[in-house]
Amino acid sequence: MTTQTQPPRPEPLEVIIVGAGFAGVCAGIKLKERVTNNFVILEKAAGVGGTWWHNTYPGAACDIQSHLYCYSFEPNPNWTRKYSGQAEIQAYIERCVDKYGLRDHLRLNSEVIEFAWSETEKLWHARLAEETLTARHIIFASGGLHLPAYPDITGMEDFSGESMHSAQWNHDVEFTDKTVAVIGSAASAVQLIPELAEVARQVDVYQRTPNYISPRNDRSYSKLEQTLFTRWPWLNRLYRQLIFMRGEWLVFPIVKTRHASRWRQRAQHMVKKRIRASVDDPATCEAMIPEFPLGCKRILIADNFYDAINRPNVSLQTAGIARIQSEGIVNTEGETLPADIIVYATGFDLEGYMRQTEVTGPGGIKLSEAWSDMPQAYKGGFISGFPNFYMTTGPNTGVGSTSVVYMIEAQLGLILQAIEKTRGGGTIAVREEAQNRYNHDIQSALQETVWAGNCSSWYKREDGRIPSLYPYDARTFLRDHQELVEEDFEVSVS
Repeated sequence: MTTQTQPPRPEPLEVIIVGAGFAGVCAGIKLKERVTNNFVILEKAAGVGGTWWHNTYPGAACDIQSHLYCYSFEPNPNWTRKYSGQAEIQAYIERCVDKYGLRDHLRLNSEVIEFAWSETEKLWHARLAEETLTARHIIFASGGLHLPAYPDITGMEDFSGESMHSAQWNHDVEFTDKTVAVIGSAASAVQLIPELAEVARQVDVYQRTPNYISPRNDRSYSKLEQTLFTRWPWLNRLYRQLIFMRGEWLVFPIVKTRHASRWRQRAQHMVKKRIRASVDDPATCEAMIPEFPLGCKRILIADNFYDAINRPNVSLQTAGIARIQSEGIVNTEGETLPADIIVYATGFDLEGYMRQTEVTGPGGIKLSEAWSDMPQAYKGGFISGFPNFYMTTGPNTGVGSTSVVYMIEAQLGLILQAIEKTRGGGTIAVREEAQNRYNHDIQSALQETVWAGNCSSWYKREDGRIPSLYPYDARTFLRDHQELVEEDFEVSVS
């Protein structure tokens, strides 16, 4: 159900929320509880769900366990699997929209082209295709897993068959008995390749870099387990906490330091041993064993990927891609491999999504200019020079060992405190020196993590700086977002 009829709201709006995924929906719920009813949620897509609306490729599922990948205030005792699939997660967000009365605040198919600050009015103007809205505050809650990143390969436009990115799946394309080239072998690839291998005549997997892939150990929840979680909510909360602490105690220490630790070496050995035990062909096996430290790139989880690689209709291609032509792919060894369909499983533009909407602040300064060197913010949500403008998953908010929903709730707690400081009018903006101090600490701490190691990844820039990840554990993030440090902000109340 995705109705588009809303009662008129007085302008200026108190808040405009951008995005109707986990972050935007959570922002709406918390605004209604604590601050105001005078807000809208603008969503460029035709439905809610964010990442889980856009990513509908076969096998799409979450890498975080279901009971942690939901709001702390809205547990779901009826998750059907340990790791939920796309449809079930998207349905959960839909239920939250209905339960908390957000339909009347929701505007679908409403993409913001530009935000511009009016110094005289102390308001943000949001320009859409056919109208302009005004608001005192902006919560930019658009996540990073929807803007596709394409590789730079000569001849991509010359291919005569069907092609698609995993984040823009074309369900009208028939894969049965076709030769499919999958470019990429990371998070989305390890989920969709087993599904395609079931129906395609041939699947060629183009791997640039091998990955550490741990077992998912997925399973269904029994009716008894669902009943117990429903009857005793404390049991559900305890189970969630155990999942969370596993990430804090077992997963986070792998990335905590760039120097080899006994625990990381042990985990690294276990994953490599699993690869050798799972992949039948010796040459393919060796090509799939990473040489970089565990955790330097994203650690993947899958139960059926190695089984798919062993299938006679699946081939791992490790030679580089020289170009794409009408009938298929030419590798760097001069071999032409025919393809009917090309799937780009090449991830997302995690910096580009933050710059996708033009934001013009006081004095005409644009966010793209302020971030010309690198995106940075104070505590991931506040940007110097841009009053009353907040991000839920801004720079340096990725932990890599817990649920992004946990991080979103912590971030919104701080954002709502900022909005409450100016209730009735006024502005709040982080001081430049506070932002610089915070980012110096973050970047210094990141240099001590495995992410700053010798391997190249989408985490790290060529100069070694890391704009997306947070160097401490999730509990530290929560503690750091408990209270607004007033001396770090300039507050003007009307």
